[in-house]
Amino acid sequence: MVKDRILAGTIAGMIATLFKTIPNIILWKMGIVQYLYLRLAAAVLISPQDVDTPLGLIIGAVVDIVTGGTLGLLIIYLFKFTGRDYWWYKGLIFGNVIWLWGLGVIVNFGASRIVPLDPVFRLTSLIEHQIFGLVVAYLIIKWYPESKNG
Repeated sequence: MVKDRILAGTIAGMIATLFKTIPNIILWKMGIVQYLYLRLAAAVLISPQDVDTPLGLIIGAVVDIVTGGTLGLLIIYLFKFTGRDYWWYKGLIFGNVIWLWGLGVIVNFGASRIVPLDPVFRLTSLIEHQIFGLVVAYLIIKWYPESKNG
């Protein structure tokens, strides 16, 4: 049990990021998808030719994990204002919104210098973001107790 909302939300988001990223790496290794979240995340801050360097991949991992932690904080506040009932459904919806805004709007408007348009990647990333939403919601429900203060 974690008594601090910020700690619970950010750690849950960081762990959920791993549950999203590991299937992406496996699918990439199998040749099913051509893009890695680590590369997309790195391409937000550095040039595409530097993304595949060891430093580029480290930067990408940090960006991806920090983003996950921030999103975990958002969902813990979502629970504060909407309640914890149907947490699994709220987690799925949250994952869908992240996918739609993150890969559908933000990446397409140039936040990342790599824009994946492959439909297989887009579909698998939807499923992976739903996994993220479920995991982060589950961890928050398990770790952060309900209180009179929200």
